[in-house]
Amino acid sequence: MKKEMKRREFLAKSGIGLAMITMSSKAMSMNFKPVLPAGIPHDYVIVEGHRDIWEFNDRFALNDTTQDSPLKDFLLPRLIDGGVDVVIMPAGGDSVAERGGSDRLLEGSLRVVDMLLTEIEKTAGKASIIKTKSDIPTGPLKDHVKFFLDLEGGSSIEIEPEPGYHHDRRLALLRNFFRLGIRGMQLTHQGRNQLGDGVAEGKMGGKLSRFGVEVVEEMNRLGMMIGVSHLSANGIFHVAEITGKPIASTHTNIQKFINTSRQHSDEELKAIASTGGVVGIRYIEGQTSYEMLVDEIEYMAELIGMDHIGVGWLGHDVGHPRVGQVPGYTDELPPGEIEKQTMQEHWARFIEILEKRGFEKHDISKILGGNFLRIWERILPE
Repeated sequence: MKKEMKRREFLAKSGIGLAMITMSSKAMSMNFKPVLPAGIPHDYVIVEGHRDIWEFNDRFALNDTTQDSPLKDFLLPRLIDGGVDVVIMPAGGDSVAERGGSDRLLEGSLRVVDMLLTEIEKTAGKASIIKTKSDIPTGPLKDHVKFFLDLEGGSSIEIEPEPGYHHDRRLALLRNFFRLGIRGMQLTHQGRNQLGDGVAEGKMGGKLSRFGVEVVEEMNRLGMMIGVSHLSANGIFHVAEITGKPIASTHTNIQKFINTSRQHSDEELKAIASTGGVVGIRYIEGQTSYEMLVDEIEYMAELIGMDHIGVGWLGHDVGHPRVGQVPGYTDELPPGEIEKQTMQEHWARFIEILEKRGFEKHDISKILGGNFLRIWERILPE
């Protein structure tokens, strides 16, 4: 009751009508299926904060010619139907999964960059990548999806301990990824690399290394989004102190809702927001309902403000229900309603819950993608 009253008081102060707040117990359950007018997601610019390359890996692994164009033939049509305008897509990084199965850091990431660029070329103009401010959508796209290429961890740009390269040469690999169209990089994945400590090294971890500081400064100069989703708390605080541009945690949750080291504390949320940055909440099967994600959004709205909230991930859909499963090859569906639904059902349902909680359209627009677009206007090159 105290939590509900606190939410009501906050929304009232924000000028949001209370008439839309009350939800029935049925609406609060995971099985709630609202009756929605068609096309609601297409009213907004939707930015998906983080989509792993799992579906590409799974379809290519089938060694079947009908699966040779995962983006054009399978993923892109579902994104367009769902109203998704921009996808932040890992193009390599520290995780073997994000390198398409290769255990070679630099080579694996380069193969994934090539794979994504080749897949985008196959779409005959229905997909493109965001490189400059002029590529940022100004409204919902029709029959087109833009990709923001990201590295999930900085191990692919690491330097050899010897011979002690000059500052310019130490950053050569970062600049070459930028030339290939990469516009973001999460500094670490779960573990430690030459830039800093991921959360697997302990929740607090250490500050950035000297090399990590140089990378942050060069990303600011080039026009790249600095990602901190997997970074240790002290690493996040350090980045917030030295960056001259907004930073982003593209896919995470709040520690008060899910008490693991992977999720952000209030202090981390405030540090990210202090840079003008964005935190994208994410669906986790078996742990978060969409109602809980909106609880997190309400919490962040009060703690750090509406300008710093995004959506990282709303879960697998019927076209790729889970990692390792490709419809037509594996008949079993995992438990849970989310994975049995289409992307459009995901976004329509999520928007409906936001509306029922009393969020107005201009705030929903910020949450669904507007806040990512705003920071890119500050970060990306002309």
